Amino acid sequence: MSGIYPSGNRVVVKPDDIETKTDGGIIIPEPEAAKHALSQTTGTLIAVGPDAFTHSVRITERLIDGEWKPVERTVTGYSEPFASVGDRVAFAKFGGLQVEGDDGKMYRILNDEDITARVSDAVSFTDIKSRKAVGAR
Repeated sequence: MSGIYPSGNRVVVKPDDIETKTDGGIIIPEPEAAKHALSQTTGTLIAVGPDAFTHSVRITERLIDGEWKPVERTVTGYSEPFASVGDRVAFAKFGGLQVEGDDGKMYRILNDEDITARVSDAVSFTDIKSRKAVGAR
């Protein structure tokens, strides 16, 4: 649908839509709604790159006696995927690249490490209520 196909360890998230009117009937001005949409931190995982949610090995080398030698080996990332396409997730505030998909909707392209948790429909991280997530069951 989105026409966005992430590469490497990137993922695509459809942020939850922000209400444009409060429960009390106050209409939220467009500039304020846009600010809240950018700071939105929950959404639906739409696509996952081939290397997302896998571990990687980082080797630190230092110049010792005129030669580069490995001095530290660190495993980073994940032992197994913890989120799948269709899951509602939390992600880093203001994180990623905001891009419009083929379908005219706004998406975020994020690093897999920016996904901080899977969340239920009842979880909200903003002071403006979110609409139900795309594809929520």
